[in-house]
Amino acid sequence: MTRREADEYNNFLKKELEQTSLEYGMGEAVGDYLVDHFITVIPEDARKGMVFLGEKSASYKAGNVKIDFKKALIAGLELALSISEPENIFNYIQLMIASAFFIVKSVKREISQMESWIVYCLHEKNAYGTGVEEDSIVNEVQEWYQQKEGKNLECDRICEALNSLYEGRIVEFNSGKVYLREKVFGKVS
Repeated sequence: MTRREADEYNNFLKKELEQTSLEYGMGEAVGDYLVDHFITVIPEDARKGMVFLGEKSASYKAGNVKIDFKKALIAGLELALSISEPENIFNYIQLMIASAFFIVKSVKREISQMESWIVYCLHEKNAYGTGVEEDSIVNEVQEWYQQKEGKNLECDRICEALNSLYEGRIVEFNSGKVYLREKVFGKVS
């Protein structure tokens, strides 16, 4: 995530939380306040994302967005006490929860079955620090597909999936090797 992308995401998040806070009867300012004071969008993904494999495999890059729930909750309690309307704290908490769900949804990138197979192969070969030869992973995925589906798989489809994983910053290429950039959880069937 570049600085520009982080700023765009921050503005997008503000608009979404403004709408949500209006739905909870709290006014746009509450959504802005949450984003400005308790949610931090960080450019450059210093921390790795995670890939969860399964029926609906997905990559999550939550390292770019941080929420300080403790401070936000304390501020919400202070707000509710200062305006002598304790029922508003529940709306405020709902808004905080909605913001967390919205952030999780927005940092999720679904990956295809082909991409899942590649990620799983790389994970099984511990391609985090050592990498795997690109030709080797292509051949292994072709063999796996032949065993699973009973038909041949074009090399181009595997290369397209590898490129998609690269664009999603899930893998990287270096000197003919493929490296996993994200921690993998789960299995593919």
